[in-house]
Amino acid sequence: MSEIKSTERIKEIDMAKGLLILLMVAYHLGLFNTKYPHACQIIHTFVMPGFLLISGYLFSVNKEPRKFLKGLYGIFVPYVVFEIVYLLGVGMLGKFIGASNTFDGGVLTLLSNIAFSPIGTYWYLHTMAICLTVYYIVNRYVMKGLSGILLSSVILFALTIGITGLKWENVIYFLIGALFRNANLMINEKLKSPISILCFVLIIIFANDISRLSITGFGLTLTCLGFIFDLKERIPKRISDYISYIGRNSFAILLFSPLFTVATKFYAPIFAFDNSAILWTVISLALVVSLCLLCAMLFDRLSLSRIIVGKNIYSKL
Repeated sequence: MSEIKSTERIKEIDMAKGLLILLMVAYHLGLFNTKYPHACQIIHTFVMPGFLLISGYLFSVNKEPRKFLKGLYGIFVPYVVFEIVYLLGVGMLGKFIGASNTFDGGVLTLLSNIAFSPIGTYWYLHTMAICLTVYYIVNRYVMKGLSGILLSSVILFALTIGITGLKWENVIYFLIGALFRNANLMINEKLKSPISILCFVLIIIFANDISRLSITGFGLTLTCLGFIFDLKERIPKRISDYISYIGRNSFAILLFSPLFTVATKFYAPIFAFDNSAILWTVISLALVVSLCLLCAMLFDRLSLSRIIVGKNIYSKL
């Protein structure tokens, strides 16, 4: 498949990443999750699968080994660094900040978590590093095309048995994205539909099982992406450009947001007058995203991004 060059296609994908990352931050906000558990369950079902599908679609197996290793460095090293920070943080401050995750082990437990069972949102980077490595090696050195995807599927499924943090229910979405690319199908063209939102709502209303590894999960993920791709042409350009800007910075938001979402609960009592918690959620979402963008700019300015990720991570508006 030729490299994706259309500016509009890239903006549509960036906008999808932008809305998905905003939803991801939202359902990690404790009060919002408490107030709207069913909504968060639905969001949890399709948000990260949407990211994995897009990642599988965008990944090219035609990269030279050096370029691939550079890209892998930009996923694996930040994963290790931020997972260690996160584990140590919840280990030392978990009870004080009321974190849902806990860690009370030593060095060996820390290494085991990093290698096999990450906690927090960084599991996505762990999954991506493994999927990209297996898929690239198979397609580069064993077999290409559909056969390569099938062999990668078998290997990755086998790995999910031994690596507890690698879930087949997540891996399969990466492979679906790879299938789209292998078949020369533009996801933003094939999934885009004005009735996607109707299908999305109907699935939620009539679904009995809302989980990633189900027809419901696949339906929610595909119709959500189709709705977002169609939405870009129906909202003001200024708004779509801003959401695309958020999407271009989704990696930085993924890295830094766990450091800030836990802090939002400390000022929640100020918004006790709003029983719906919507105002608190909107303000917290804006605050967390803004702080993540500031951190990305700071990391670029201090050259920390190049050390940890191998490149700058902040993308201008």
